[in-house]
Amino acid sequence: MTIIQTFVFFVLTWWMVFYLTLPFCVKKEDNPIPGQAMGAPKNAYIKQKMLITTGVTLTITLLFYLYMNY
Repeated sequence: MTIIQTFVFFVLTWWMVFYLTLPFCVKKEDNPIPGQAMGAPKNAYIKQKMLITTGVTLTITLLFYLYMNY
């Protein structure tokens, strides 16, 4: 597995894992301001989700890399 293939696998896996983590820890605003969507979250915790996604994806990529090369 080349470095380019590994990078492409990482990027594709990162986005899939990120989309899976988006619904977690989402709390809706009880009284949204006028013009705001009713389902808009109070705090989406995007930074934490990106860090968790990166850690999970690094683990998956490492395991996949080891599986393909050994």
